[in-house]
Parts: sequence; structure tokens; C-alpha cells
Amino acid sequence: MKKKLLAMLLCAAMSVSVLAGCSGGESETSSDGGSGTESEDDGYKIGLSVLNTSGQFFISVIDAAEAEIEAQGGELMVNDAQDSSETQIAGLENFIQSGVDGIIVCAVDAEAVAPVVKEAKDAGIAVVCLTSKVEGYDAYIGADEHTLGYTQGAAVGQWIADKWGTDETIEAATLNYDLMESVIERKNGIIEGVQEFAPNVEFVADATAADQSEGMTATENFIQANPDLRVVCGVSDGAALGAFEAFKSNQMDDPDQYIIAGIDATEEALNQIAAGTIYQFTVDQNPTGTGKQLVDTCIAVINGDEYEKDYEQDLVAVTPDNISDYVK
Repeated sequence: MKKKLLAMLLCAAMSVSVLAGCSGGESETSSDGGSGTESEDDGYKIGLSVLNTSGQFFISVIDAAEAEIEAQGGELMVNDAQDSSETQIAGLENFIQSGVDGIIVCAVDAEAVAPVVKEAKDAGIAVVCLTSKVEGYDAYIGADEHTLGYTQGAAVGQWIADKWGTDETIEAATLNYDLMESVIERKNGIIEGVQEFAPNVEFVADATAADQSEGMTATENFIQANPDLRVVCGVSDGAALGAFEAFKSNQMDDPDQYIIAGIDATEEALNQIAAGTIYQFTVDQNPTGTGKQLVDTCIAVINGDEYEKDYEQDLVAVTPDNISDYVK
């Protein structure tokens, strides 16, 4: 009996030991599994809202931002505001509901989106502004709109003064985007820059153009009403490239006699400058560098790292004299 009892006790002890070992193994596995879930949530989730996705500048910004956030192991959500405050506000609300860590916004109307930006800030979401500042923002990256236009206008005005002189009246037109209040200052800067160096330039026409198609149609109308027109300055390369096509279709293609100028330094604009066409000026805002910088700055805000709150972009007038720096 004693031997039988001893055997039973040893068996029970072994069973407890096995169960304890199994219990320890389950606890360790659970800890590892928890760690794995946490690592999956480590990637940053950022929402980017731009005026539209038809302009080459914003296309380049989005591409660069996507590349940078992917390199950081995160996710980028994109909202095309379609130049509408209502559409943009709905997009920003969606970002908040989706649990983003940060929002990058190029505001259609800074005052209109201010309440939803406050909502994002109250939810602990970082807010970085592009081009225009919204109340309550954490960081801003952009260029002063008037300076942006002036950079183009000054280059055009200097060229006119040097090549054509300042005595003969030169007729010019602008392609605006007055649908956005901030961009009105860009047009004003163009006119001021041109006339500072070439006071003989008379701006005889102006029309709103969001893209190449609208720019071409507007310029065709300019030419019909003003047959002596020699210069068109657009607030974007997209619109200005339309003016370029309209001039070409009217056999106005001598770069010694005509000037088309834009802003954004898009690939097509740079190629036309390099080819020695009448498309002779644009302004480089470095959209690729801007897209990367927006993401890096947003991540710095999210992490509580150091960052520059207000960053003014460097602007360079691209002309036939320095186009070799851009197109090899």
C-alpha cells in the first residue's frame, strides 16, 4: 500500500509540474503576441488635403509625401478638395474619424476650415498648413503669395526692359485664380513685379483659369480682343501652358516677340523653357522637397520633436539663363 500511495503522490506532483510549465508558456506567448500588435500600430497615419489633384504642383507634392510616409512605414490619406471648402471640410472630418495622427492641409478658405482644425487639435491631432495658415496650426510651410507672383513678374519685367526697352507700350494679360482670396495676391505680385522693371507694360486683359484647357480658351479670347497682345502671365504653369498653346495656334511663336510665364516649375514648363520656346519663365517652389518636408514636419509635431513653426520656401525664377540647372 505504501508503494502504491507513493506512486500516486509522485504522479500528482508531475501533473502539477506539467500544468505549471504549460501555464508559463501560455503567458509568454500572450506577451509576444501583444508586442506584435503594438508594432503594427507604430506607423504614422497622416491625412493630406489639397486644393485639387489636377494641378501639377499638388500632384508632385502628393507623390513626394506618399513616398516619404511609406519610407517611414506609415499611411497617407489624400483628400481632393476640388477647390471647395465644403468638400475639404468633409475630408478633414473623415480624417479625424479615421483616427489620423496628423493632418496636412492646403486650405481653400482658412476661415472656413478653422473650426474643423480646432476639432482636430482638441482630438490631439497634429496640424501642418501648406500655403495658407489656419488658426491653431502647429506648423506652416509655404511661400508668401505676393512674393511668389512678384518673383515671376520681376523676371519678366527685367527681360522686357533689357530686350524691348521701356518706351514702347507692351500689352499683357494675366490668367488668375481669383476664386481663392490668397491667390489674388499672387496675381497682384506678378503685375507689380513686371511694372516695377517695365512700366511700359499695360495689362489689358484678365481671366480665371484653373488648368490648361481653361487657359487656352481664355487666351484665345484675349487675342481676339487684343491683337497686339505679346505677354501672358499665369498664376500657375497649368493655366500658362494653355496660353502657350493658344499663342502657337495663332502663329505667335517667336520668343523674341512673345512671352508666356507661369509658376510651379512643372516638368512641361521646364521642358518648354529648355527648348527655347515663347514659354520663358516659371517659378520653382520645389514641390517634391515640399511634400517630403510636410510629412517630416508633421511627424516631428506628432513626436514632440523640434521643428520650425513657420518655414518660408525658397523661390527661384526659372529663365532661359538658368534652365540648365533644371533640365540637363
